[in-house]
Amino acid sequence: MATAPAFAFPPSARLLKSVEFEQVLRRADIRLRDGPLRLNAVFTRMHDARLGLIVGKKAIPRAHTRNRVKRIVRNRFRCCRSTLGPVDVVVQVVGPVTPAQLHRHLDHLFDELEGRCRSAADTGRLPGQPGSDD
Repeated sequence: MATAPAFAFPPSARLLKSVEFEQVLRRADIRLRDGPLRLNAVFTRMHDARLGLIVGKKAIPRAHTRNRVKRIVRNRFRCCRSTLGPVDVVVQVVGPVTPAQLHRHLDHLFDELEGRCRSAADTGRLPGQPGSDD
């Protein structure tokens, strides 16, 4: 059986249940905002990085545009998933955004997230690791 490619996005890399979304939104260890995007992340113990998306009709009324936005966010997440470690991430789009703006905002948010995850791993602040207060 072949292994999954490095940039795959299997079901295990997705937040699917509303309880998982609520946990990330309520107990976020990292909260970032850039333009019309919000990113919340919570460190976990059990798995690799997972992504949840919230793209509402009020923010982006046309379905094909919402689908494009989600595709772009998933692709950006796929590229950095291996560097994030065990973290659940929810990206929320709260206003209209062009594809060029979306790429710029995502680059900023995910670069900041990667830095904070790296810093947390270096200082031992991830849950379940020795030296963490969890």
